[in-house]
Formats: sequence, C-alpha cells, structure tokens
Amino acid sequence: MEKLPPTMSLSQTGIVPTWIDKGADPCQDFFAYACGGFTKDAQIPPDRSSWGAIQLVVKDNEEFLKKVLEDAAASKGGDPVAEKIGGYYAACMDEDGIEKAGTTPIQPYLDEIAKIYDPIKHGSAKPPPVYMSAANAIVTLQAAGYTPFFSLEPQQDFVDATQVIAGLDQAGLGLPDKKYYLDSKGTMPKTRATYQAHMERMFGLLGSTTAKAKAQAANAFRIETALAKLQQDQVYRRDPHNIYHRVELDGLTKKIAPSFPWADYLKTIGIPNVTAISVNDPKYYTAVAAMLKTESGPALRDYLTWTVLRQSANDLGKAWVDESFTMQKELSGVKELPPRWRRCVQRVDADLGELLGQSYVKARFAGDSKSRAVDLTKAVLGAMRVEIEHLPWMDDATRAAAKTKLDKMAYLVGYPETWRKYEFEITRTDYAKNVRAATRWELQRQLGKIGKPVDRFDWQMTPPTVNAYYDPTLNEIALPAGQLQAPFFGATFHPAVNFGSTGGGTIGHEMTHGFDDEGSQFDASGNLRDWWSGSTKKQFAEATKCVVDQYSQYEAVPGVKLDGKLTAGENIADNGGVKLAYEAYKTWREGKSVPRQVEGYSDDQLYYLAYAQSWCEKVTPELLETMAHSNPHSPPMWRVNGVIVNQPGFGAAFSCKAGTPMNPGKTCGVW
Repeated sequence: MEKLPPTMSLSQTGIVPTWIDKGADPCQDFFAYACGGFTKDAQIPPDRSSWGAIQLVVKDNEEFLKKVLEDAAASKGGDPVAEKIGGYYAACMDEDGIEKAGTTPIQPYLDEIAKIYDPIKHGSAKPPPVYMSAANAIVTLQAAGYTPFFSLEPQQDFVDATQVIAGLDQAGLGLPDKKYYLDSKGTMPKTRATYQAHMERMFGLLGSTTAKAKAQAANAFRIETALAKLQQDQVYRRDPHNIYHRVELDGLTKKIAPSFPWADYLKTIGIPNVTAISVNDPKYYTAVAAMLKTESGPALRDYLTWTVLRQSANDLGKAWVDESFTMQKELSGVKELPPRWRRCVQRVDADLGELLGQSYVKARFAGDSKSRAVDLTKAVLGAMRVEIEHLPWMDDATRAAAKTKLDKMAYLVGYPETWRKYEFEITRTDYAKNVRAATRWELQRQLGKIGKPVDRFDWQMTPPTVNAYYDPTLNEIALPAGQLQAPFFGATFHPAVNFGSTGGGTIGHEMTHGFDDEGSQFDASGNLRDWWSGSTKKQFAEATKCVVDQYSQYEAVPGVKLDGKLTAGENIADNGGVKLAYEAYKTWREGKSVPRQVEGYSDDQLYYLAYAQSWCEKVTPELLETMAHSNPHSPPMWRVNGVIVNQPGFGAAFSCKAGTPMNPGKTCGVW
C-alpha cells in the first residue's frame, strides 16, 4: 500500500461521512452509529429488495456492463468476444421475438412429459409401466438442465480430494426451503397460499381451464411437499459427514434404487462410464424411486410440467415473466420487475461471465489492484498464523495441523489467469436457443470434470461479482474483482479502512471459513478427516455453542428470530475475520507513517467504522424473514452488532464502558 499524506479528510479515507449518525451512541448500537445516516435517508428502489453498500457497487457494475454489452451488440463484427456477448445480449433484449416464440422453446420437454403412461388414457394397451415412462421423462429433463427430484454435479471426493466424482443431491422444490412446506412460522402459511395460487395461474398460462389448473397445481404441490418431508434440513447438512455417502453406481442399481434406469441416465447426460458416485442420503433415492411407482401418471406429469414451467418462465414471454415475479415479490418484497436490460446483463454474466468480465477487469481492476489485494491477503494470513500459535483452547498436535492447513490455503484474486472459452454458437435472433446452448454447454463442462484431475483454478464466480467464497475441498479462497471496489477497497483509502472492510469483512471472513463448524472438518488437502484432538474438539464445540446461542436471541423481524445453528458458520467467519484483520492492521502499521487521527477519529475507530459501513443496508421485511428461515447469513444489522460485541479492541477504540451493549463483558470467540 502506498505512502499516504500525513493528513487526510474523512471522506478521503474511504469512510462515507454522511452515513454516520453522530446523534447515535456507538457504545449502544454501533450499526445505528455507523449507518444511521444512510438508513434514515435511503430508499429501497422498487425493483430491488435491499439497498446499501453492496447494492451500490452492484448497480455501478451493472451500468458499466450494460454499456459494454450495448457497444458489443452495436459493433460491426471482427471481435469474437464482442460478437458473442453482444449477440447474446441482443437476443435477450429482443422481447418481440421472445413473445412470438411463445412456449415453443419448452414444447419438446412438455411433449416428453406427455408420454408418461396413463392407464385410463391408454386403455388396455401395454406400454412401459408408469414409473418407467416417468423415469424416461426425468432423464430427458435432467439432460436439458432441469432438476426434478434430484441433481447431479461434479464433486471432489470428500475423503480423497484429488478425485472428482459424481455427486447426487436432493432437489425439486420451488420454495426456498423445506420449512416452507412443513412449518407455520411467521408468514409461511401466507407464502404457501401465494405459491399455490401462483402455480394455478402458471398452469392456466399453459392453456389449462381453471378447474384443471387447480388440480394440476394440487398434484405438483403435493409431490413437492412429499419431497420436502424426505429431504435433509440445512442445519443437518452443515455436517459434511451427513451429505457424503459413496455408494457407487452398483449401490444405486442393485440396492438403493434399482428400479430407476441409472445407466441410461448417465449415458443420456453424457457420462456413460462414470461409476464413482456419492449421494447426500441413500434413503432419499429409495423413497423417490418408490414415489415413481406409487404416484399416478397424471400427478407425475403435473409435477414435471411444473418443474419445467418454474425453471423456464423467465426465458419466455411477458406474461410468464410477470407471473414468475409473483414469488419474487412474496419472498423478497421487491415491488417492481427489474428493467429488461438489467435482467439481460445478469443473464450474460451468468452464461458468458468470463467473456464479459474481461472488459470489467481492464476498466475496474487494472494496474496494481491485484498486487494490493494480494498484499492485504498475506497480511491477514499472517495474523491468523499468530492467532493459531496462541489459541488457548487448541492443543499442540491440533495446532500443528491447523498451521499446515493455513500454510496450504490458496487464494484466487481478481480474475482467472486463463479465460474460459465458451464453445457454443450464439444467435442474435433466438434467445431461447442461446439459453439452451449455454445450459447444455455448462452442464457438459461441469460433468466433464468427473474422473479428471482437480482444477484448482476454475472460478466459481465471475470477475464482476460482488461477493467472495471459500471452498473447503480445495482449501482455497476466491476474491473476485467486483468485491475489491470502493467502498470496500481503494488504492488511496486509509489502510485501516481497507483492512476493516476488505481485510476483515471479506478476506478474514473467507479465511475463517476454513476453520468454522463445517470447514474445520476438512484437512489441509481438502479431505474430510478428523484432525482435531478430543479435548480441542470439545472446547471448539463449546465456543461454537456460545455463538449459536448469541445469535439465536436476535430477531430478523418482530417475532421471528435467527436460527443460530443455521447461521453458525457465517457468524464465526464474521467474528473471526474482523478480529484477525484488526490484528493484521496493528502489525502492518508498525514502523509505517499512516495518519493516526482523521477529523477526530483514530485509525482504530476507522477500522471498525469501515467494517460496519460495508454492511450499511436497508432490507425489506419480506426478505429479512426469508433470510431468517433459509439463509445461512445473518441480516446486516446483526452482521455488525453481533460481531462488534465480541471484538477485544472495540471497547477501547470507542471508549465504551464495560457493561454497555457494545462492550458487554461476556463475549463469544472461536477465532
């Protein structure tokens, strides 16, 4: 990081002065203090469900990418990248062409579903049994990228991270979580009713009478509810042992679900020779196979038709898009459908992200941006090495293994070293054809990883993405260029701000995921292995329970509390990341000339303000409740205050007396 002038204004540091509410007491409610100026005045745009620091960067990125795509669509050719992304964007923006196509794009799949045998309809003829014709339809849909009942993806073998195997997982629900079918907390009953009415209208758009649509929706919803009862809940799935079962192809075909045509399925989706298979839960596939035998042909047709409709509606005409938006409104509180251009930018980013991202990187992540982010990453890694060395609850054997894991932790910063090639044709006149081509290509790209060496440099996010991730099977963090932007990160920001926002909120957060309740079960090489001693594991569990209990007391909306077990991993990462990056900053600034006071704020205060302001955000009540029921992340207010109360340096930085809400004395700490 470059040498800064001896004096700077608060706005030059990277802190947004107008977001601070100086009328609030930082020792009582730090979120209100750091973000009160923002939350008092900010209005959530009608086409978004939240508005804050993250959304400001997302909006800026979208507008930049819109210009890139409009220019590409208007170009005369010659640049293969521009031709591809411009052609995809132009086809997506061709609403008249999409309208004229009607349901033609999904008709082949509806025709396949219609072949499911109905004894009443087919009389005394002897076609394949219902379950076999239904299985054939499922195979066809899966090969096209639909996911009724289950999904299949490449998966690093949990006990041998050098292998990529096939991973079967539960799927097939239209609501965000199984809870929505089975529980009645908060607005869940209302959401269920809205969903069922939405299903009826979707079947109506397909041409069904009101009575028929009602019956079809009832069948589809009943089958989804039956699946919800069979599926694992998110908290149970946080333990990787619960979702890993190597059964192999033999296990599927001879024991677990012999009636399903697994060999035909693997051949049809393009991996006929794969035999190494893990499933999330063997009992689930036995139950699904039984369901195919006991459900009627019409009911299975209705469920599979519904799967196609809900997964394809946004690629069809206006009536379909508008009806699909019904559930987005219900679950997120967004008032208006986002403009077409924004939806098309998002679609190009999803399907051609490493082509679109090249222009973004050149404009928004040039020069020494990458080296600065790497330096920051190394500083936080160094702080964690020191922390591991001094953790009182970790014994020496576990400590040595933890240091090895940290030393082997890799990091991807900004963008891929080698850009992905998208080897499929794009047309400017057929959006649905482009979507099918992109879907099939990505499906084959993913399935093609099975049986091959692990590619540690295959990014799971595109460069403009405002997010980051840690992959426990790779022991690797990734920081896309989109996340390394103001107000999170800036070349001329005060280092305390970069450390507080990006260092703690992003780098330290993702790094700590390697040692949270889930990531801690994977070793330095990414293998699922018990590398903790008994005493260390016991103390770790006690520290984790403290965090679980703390967050379980917080409300997302009145009457709906957070699920401390569901959010445990993210909360541990938030708390650990901010603590580690603060220590990293203190070590980094030794012997360096950095402004220690800016307009009355110490650099320690700037550090905590930067972290808090990265979570300045207003969220609709609907989205807050949806998050509480199904999201492993806590709402923004609690990502600030829930973290601040556990930070050893905060009380001194803001002169908060012991016993005040933000310096309560009793703290929870894992890392």
